Amino acid sequence: MKVLVTGCNGFAGRHALAALEAAGHAAIGSDVGSPAGGPSTYLPLDVRDPDSIASILAEVAPDAILHLGGIAFVPLGWTQPQRVFHVNTIGTLNVLDAVRQHRPAARVLVVTSAEVYGSHPAPAPLTEDAPYRPDNIYGVAKAAADHAALLYAAHHRLDIMVARPSNHIGPGQSKDFVTSAFAAQLADIAAGTEPIIRVGNLDQRRDFADVRDVARAYVRLLEQGRSGHAYNIASGHLVLVRELLAILCDLAQVHPRIEVDPARFRPAECRPSYDVARIRDHVGWRPEIPLRQTLAAVYADILAHRRPGA
Repeated sequence: MKVLVTGCNGFAGRHALAALEAAGHAAIGSDVGSPAGGPSTYLPLDVRDPDSIASILAEVAPDAILHLGGIAFVPLGWTQPQRVFHVNTIGTLNVLDAVRQHRPAARVLVVTSAEVYGSHPAPAPLTEDAPYRPDNIYGVAKAAADHAALLYAAHHRLDIMVARPSNHIGPGQSKDFVTSAFAAQLADIAAGTEPIIRVGNLDQRRDFADVRDVARAYVRLLEQGRSGHAYNIASGHLVLVRELLAILCDLAQVHPRIEVDPARFRPAECRPSYDVARIRDHVGWRPEIPLRQTLAAVYADILAHRRPGA
């Protein structure tokens, strides 16, 4: 397929381009800008601009669209809520309506988030039929985009699906996120800085999936997923953030003193786990990369991008 990828310069977008190309598809990237590490060539696209989307669809004439364009940092929902809604919700509506008007035969995978379920304890892993219960602004914006995509599939009879990934980690992620933040501090300590690591709440439990497994799931869904369905993408295991840090310390061969940074601290939440039976049954996907291997790749990537002499 010829696949248009929005948000191609983001963390997941870069891995998705690689996964699509590895599977033999023609991947065309588009994004609003190009941070370091993004592809050298891509089509400029701002999902807040309907005319821009229509123009790209006419130029590319894609068989499929992987919609990753959006803001991925959850805390930004509290500090810049209008921006998060403009990009993550209205931007998705713009993509959906442009497809309806200009490329109705295209297959579309809209990527939202497991944040749509919120942080509520559950007696069993949540299936895709669980209700939306977001408890932060980012999750509300994603839930609106998620529901809109499924309604477009049903009402306009378009070939649209939704992916709800859990926290995904791996090489190339911003240091705003926990594993890369830990890895960067540990690399500094290994290089001789003061052996203190500043952390948030180490007793949080999260489902962490490798971004390369997640990207592979996107490819399988574009190839074989069923229209009008939502799909959880997760490892299926809740892991303490403390365990992540312990593995990274072992990989770096340093054992620093731990200090809690109030600016990084978030109260403990009772996160649910996520059922992945549907994606396994429909397209045969399951996570393959062990957590330690993921964290080793994160640490190696941090080392590879350290400035000489830093």
